[in-house]
Amino acid sequence: MAYDDGEQAEESGSSATTPDAGAEGQSTAAGALGKSIDTTRVYESILGDLQRQPALQIVKALKDQDVLGTDNLIADALKTRFSAGTGAYVAGLRSIDQLVGRERLQYLGATARLSESLIGTGTTSAWRTSLQVEGIMSQILKTSPLGSTTLSSVAADHIRRSLGATVRRQVYMTDWLAQVDAGRDLLSGISNRPLSLYRDYMVSLGNPPTLPELDTTLHSGRGVNGLLGVDALSSPAVHADADLELEVTDRIETDLLIPQQAGRLDALEDLRQALHSVDVKVVELLEGGWHVVEQAPPAAAEMVATCAVEALDRAIRAAAPDTEVEQWLPGSGRPEKEWRSVNGRLTRAARIRFIMRSRKKEARLTLSLADSLIATQEEVTSRAQAIKHASAGDLGRARCLLMTAESVLSVMFLCQED
Repeated sequence: MAYDDGEQAEESGSSATTPDAGAEGQSTAAGALGKSIDTTRVYESILGDLQRQPALQIVKALKDQDVLGTDNLIADALKTRFSAGTGAYVAGLRSIDQLVGRERLQYLGATARLSESLIGTGTTSAWRTSLQVEGIMSQILKTSPLGSTTLSSVAADHIRRSLGATVRRQVYMTDWLAQVDAGRDLLSGISNRPLSLYRDYMVSLGNPPTLPELDTTLHSGRGVNGLLGVDALSSPAVHADADLELEVTDRIETDLLIPQQAGRLDALEDLRQALHSVDVKVVELLEGGWHVVEQAPPAAAEMVATCAVEALDRAIRAAAPDTEVEQWLPGSGRPEKEWRSVNGRLTRAARIRFIMRSRKKEARLTLSLADSLIATQEEVTSRAQAIKHASAGDLGRARCLLMTAESVLSVMFLCQED
């Protein structure tokens, strides 16, 4: 295997609650706040965990001084305005990040949970989770004797560089998005859920991790990166602001697409060979998608997105025939409600679990990647049909979809035990 080098989002109201709104307005605002934030419970619980760590005594002092900006966040929430408070909270986290020492990994995990509890699933929580992923990866690469696997020391060093570069791209992207988000909800559950499951998968790795586990971590990480690009470029705020769309597109090109292209090409021949044995049409669809990217015709975004999803679905159907899946399901332990869709056909989830039946924890992550890919493709197609010319952002989003599809296929058909 070759390696490269290296929604619940708060909705901003158009205006603050006015005095005329009276008790009803205050009750509505407080009710909305209560659904997303129980500051006393969440703050005290998580920061209490942190304070038990010797190097994190500073957190209590920072909390007491409201360096995290929580008071502002609450005040804005009560006025149905979140952006200023969120900015203060993010700035506070950046300040604390510089002070944490030996307990950094525990701290990152706690602030990831804190961010999701305070603000919900979105850009800030993705940023904190990506930092947690980077911390976990750093620990794995420092402590796991990768060279004691079937790999040579040179190959093990190559994997270290590749995995490190992949998670750093996640951090670069989410860190920048957190800086420019300003309450605009640039990321959603489309990328947050796969990113969280990616973190959970890394926590579950053996010591030392097996070669298929390392391969899965690498290709899944690339898939998550692709979804981060897709999600950001799908944001209504990006669609509504041509300058922001250009800025986000340029950043995704620089931080995700160009760096990952080398790794994609390195693994491409192995993926082609694996997919040829599944369905040669899948290879043709992927190659057709990249050809459209190069030509960039007016309908490129829709065409590329269709190629990406059709390649994934065709491979899944070919590798999981109805008869074999139906024979496997009764003894699989999966509930019957998961077997078939409302139209009576076998679900995509059932087929993926069949293909990955000997890799259950990998199947859960792969399902999340595939589900987000399909959900986003539908939005890409809908938007492409409503506009006459695809923007640079639309093309970038389609490229991210295609790269994600290849990553998911790589996890299913390349990252297997010998």
